[in-house]
Amino acid sequence: MKLDLNKFYVVYKPTKYSERVDVFDGRPDSLAGLFRQVLGGLTIDRVHAIYTTAAEADKAADKLLKRKRKLTKKAKPVKRGEGYAIFGSEVKASEKYRVQSKPKVYQTKKEAESALKQMLKKGWKRSDLKILKY
Repeated sequence: MKLDLNKFYVVYKPTKYSERVDVFDGRPDSLAGLFRQVLGGLTIDRVHAIYTTAAEADKAADKLLKRKRKLTKKAKPVKRGEGYAIFGSEVKASEKYRVQSKPKVYQTKKEAESALKQMLKKGWKRSDLKILKY
């Protein structure tokens, strides 16, 4: 099978906010058009695949978007008093709801502890942080 360099279909990898048109718009592209996109900043990491027919590209785009939707599940909001949050050691437990910036709330203590470990790897000191029920 020969690849027509003046008519092929490019399917891009979806990002967090991608819509159908961002992944595949249905229009054919050419080698010159792809070269212009590379000059504009397109990298190989953004391209999923190149197809010879629109039907193949359409099918691949649908699969990519379905997979992305499965991976990005919406987290249920945590009710007040049922979650855990990380605070600085200077915050008193009685004043945890009065802090200026709202903390990220985790559903389980295990999730909060793993986030705390990540913060420690980034350079925070364990004595400066604590986990409180939020």
